[in-house]
Amino acid sequence: MPHDIISGDRHPEALPLAEKVREEERARIARDLHDELGAHLTGIKMALGLLRESLARAQGPEQPLEQARYAEQLIDEAGDAMHGIIDDLCPPIVEFGLAEALQWQSRMFTRQTGIVCRQRCGDGLDELGEFEVITLFRIVREALSNVAKYAHAENALITVERQGDVLTLRIEDDGRGFDLASAARNGSGLGNMRRRAQALQGTLQLDTVQGKGTTITVVAPVAR
Repeated sequence: MPHDIISGDRHPEALPLAEKVREEERARIARDLHDELGAHLTGIKMALGLLRESLARAQGPEQPLEQARYAEQLIDEAGDAMHGIIDDLCPPIVEFGLAEALQWQSRMFTRQTGIVCRQRCGDGLDELGEFEVITLFRIVREALSNVAKYAHAENALITVERQGDVLTLRIEDDGRGFDLASAARNGSGLGNMRRRAQALQGTLQLDTVQGKGTTITVVAPVAR
């Protein structure tokens, strides 16, 4: 089976720190978006609601009333977009731990794509740190995005096991597989997953056979 192994051996001492700094900055931006922009959008929506009610009571021209309704719709869409950005920057679900986050992600993936996604999580995951949880979660999300876009799969399986101070994450699908050289040239999110595996001082191995699916395996040390 063709495979590619990507390890974290380039400047290993710098990678975790740099990635942690990025995650902290993402979390700060997400908080600012929620607290500042979210509050302003809520205030604007309330003001527009009052304006719409006033126009309706006055039984004035229909055009201003329709414009107020349309403005409210735009505010709702802006709020949805803001929450989507916040979720990308710092997914709130990771606060509940890796097992809960992966269970939620599996359900959402199945609902959104129709691809049946299951997850199996072993013991000892509650002890993982916040940085480890969000980094592993991002790897899974990127891998599932590739499954949805390229695999033409019917099923996907996420497995997480911990043995002592070694954690193994595996994402499998029963899709059509792909050519490794072509995937490396076209990106396919592999660079993002590689960087995150390196940040955990781990390795990422990709196994694929055209017509027989793909397996991504991350092996990383974790603190006891």
